[in-house]
Amino acid sequence: MVNDLLTLPLAQRLELVQSLWDSIDSEQIGPELTEADRQLIDQRLESFLADGNPGLDADEVLNALEQSL
Repeated sequence: MVNDLLTLPLAQRLELVQSLWDSIDSEQIGPELTEADRQLIDQRLESFLADGNPGLDADEVLNALEQSL
């Protein structure tokens, strides 16, 4: 069966991969969080919101990384 799929034209294989990925993605269920996990996430979110500092944007991080290399 797999060998048969491998003989399909590239466009059809890509379409099949996308369909498979979409079906997997739609079934994804997040990990079960414990109460301790939830509390930690809530604490970190509260701390982030209280700080008021959004941090660096992606370009700043990438520029800093390039300069350090």
